[in-house]
Amino acid sequence: MYQVAIYGKGGIGKSTMSANISVALASRGLKVLQVGCDPKHDSTRLLLGGEAQKTVLEYVRSVPLPQRRLEDIIVEGTAGVLCAEAGGPEPGIGCAGRGILTTFDTLRKLGADDLDTDVRVYDVLGDVVCGGFAVPLRGEYADGIILVTSGEFMSMYAANNIMKGLENFDTGSPRLIGIILNSRGVKGEEETVRRFAAATGTEVISVIPRDRLFAEAEAAGHTVRELHPDSEVAASLDAIAQRILDVSEGRVAAVAPTPLDDDQMSDLAAGREIRPSSGGVPVARSGCHGCGVRGSIRDHRVMSSCAAYGATAAFLKMNDVAVVIHGPRSCQYLMATTRGKAILDLYARGVYRRDPQCNIRCTMMDDSASIFGGIGFLEEALEATVAEGFHDIAVVTTCMPGIIGDDCEALLTRVSGLHPDVRFHLVPADGDICGEYTDGFMMAAGAIADMIDPDVPVEPGYVNLIGTSFFDLQSREHARELERMLARFGLRENCRFLDETTSDTVRNYCRASMDMMVTDNANSRELASIIESRTGRRPFPVPMPVGLHDYTEWLRAVGSELGMEAEAEEEAGNVCAEYDAFVVDHRHRFAGKRVIVMNKLTHNVDWLIDLLQDLGADIVRVGFVSSPRKNGSRIYSRHMEMITTDYEVEDLLEDMSSLDPDLLISDIARPLSGRCRMARFGKVGVGVRSVLEYAEYVENIMRLPNDEGWKEGRVIR
Repeated sequence: MYQVAIYGKGGIGKSTMSANISVALASRGLKVLQVGCDPKHDSTRLLLGGEAQKTVLEYVRSVPLPQRRLEDIIVEGTAGVLCAEAGGPEPGIGCAGRGILTTFDTLRKLGADDLDTDVRVYDVLGDVVCGGFAVPLRGEYADGIILVTSGEFMSMYAANNIMKGLENFDTGSPRLIGIILNSRGVKGEEETVRRFAAATGTEVISVIPRDRLFAEAEAAGHTVRELHPDSEVAASLDAIAQRILDVSEGRVAAVAPTPLDDDQMSDLAAGREIRPSSGGVPVARSGCHGCGVRGSIRDHRVMSSCAAYGATAAFLKMNDVAVVIHGPRSCQYLMATTRGKAILDLYARGVYRRDPQCNIRCTMMDDSASIFGGIGFLEEALEATVAEGFHDIAVVTTCMPGIIGDDCEALLTRVSGLHPDVRFHLVPADGDICGEYTDGFMMAAGAIADMIDPDVPVEPGYVNLIGTSFFDLQSREHARELERMLARFGLRENCRFLDETTSDTVRNYCRASMDMMVTDNANSRELASIIESRTGRRPFPVPMPVGLHDYTEWLRAVGSELGMEAEAEEEAGNVCAEYDAFVVDHRHRFAGKRVIVMNKLTHNVDWLIDLLQDLGADIVRVGFVSSPRKNGSRIYSRHMEMITTDYEVEDLLEDMSSLDPDLLISDIARPLSGRCRMARFGKVGVGVRSVLEYAEYVENIMRLPNDEGWKEGRVIR
């Protein structure tokens, strides 16, 4: 079976050409199937006496899968030509291109490939450049391509774009049969189109005259080829049919065209001599095809997860907020599974502070939603979630509604009017269109910050903590240390923004007299900026401390803020004495040991450098690994003179040989082939006692014999 796709700008007459060509082919004794791939679904009308047939998409929407039959969507027309129409969604809703994919898939599954046909003709809209309408350009669907154009510039522009699409779906074999000039009576039309054909490396295979016979035949609901087989028009159509046969049987070769660039198209439109191609440098696609990691369309950072998941993760920290993912079931599965694994890990460690909730709902968008729109799916999911009793509902959009253009904002406005006691929060992340995980998280954080009531009166003694991750504060020991540090000044937690919390806690955020960042990193600063823009509140200038140096600085800053300088100095003296005693007792384990510290940009290592130096270790390298996900991140350290930037695994392996370390401390798991012991570090809590506990962990690593698990770089704690 030979397959030919006939492309052209909307309204150029490609459907009329397709129907007439199908009849011309059938008159030669060939069995033909014509598939209309235009949302107007009028491709086969002239083959069916002027009647419109039921479209495949209409059929898919109304008939359950087990009841579908091929004969319901393929109808026999003039000269025995079999007819099928893809159809499309309502204007402004859904994705017609996706409908083409569904049509082809439905025809295949119902057995269209088994039909006894010699030629399959696809009539395709050619001035829409989305991937769905380009499907017939793929090698498995089209053996040959014919372009229909007139002498009008936009018609040739569309034809040129189809040639570009043909390049993108290059099969290695030339497939362009040629150009049909469907005359419009434009001055110099034939000359212009022939110049265009020659410049692109193809030819005009037929000139269809502007003839009243077309209007007469269409008024009667038939083709010219059927009603006037002896006319000049019919002869031109027969020539096209013969060219298709000649190419299919190898008597005439198809070509691989060379599309014109913008400058050349300008020359064509102006009637000038068409200059040689400028030969522009191809634009590299983002992402890494080797590792499968994709790039965001808004920047060049490497993406490990999409903005929709980041937004969902932020809202899931609100235990009484339902998150409705507007997307397919697979998105819900991946997001819920990832969160579930994290929760199970925390339970296994016995560190979870409260019973967590996972209030994820999903609109379960399927293929029909991508074609006909998913607003109905979203409305149904919202009504069901309201019926469950939720008073705060977040809607996070994934890729599919972003691509098809679902107007979620309008729907939420209408649904809000029906349920005035429910607060709806829309985050149009549209999958990764808005960026990666952190971008989506911050979008959701903005919506959550809008819950804050700035008029709540301040109550002395409360403090808010700001950070994207509180994992280092989840263990019982670290939580107790945090409580002890705050209690030294009569403070206690009010809200963690954002950790496991509730909408009421967030609304009462302004009850606290102070806001403190958990860590002074880019994410925490962005969260603090979001809160400041909503409330005018600025965070405390000193973040929660790690290590002796930062802790004493924090104590004095808080003491000064609260008028409790004496209490701060007393605590500083006690902690310094405890720290000094620990160093005396443990220094013999570390003295003279050669240590490499390998760190990502996300962690503060000043406390670790201070600790190792105080314990007498010889730090031979502090290497900071570059992060493709955090372009522009800056290093903040009191020990900049010790830090090697852009440190990579190759550098580490070289240092292993040249520096001969006794210990590697790293937050990145690397196989060491038994070269030295390895300790992991990361988020160790706050204050000084957690740092001393970490020193004991490293000391235990130092005691391990050389045949233990550190040899393979495994974590042993």
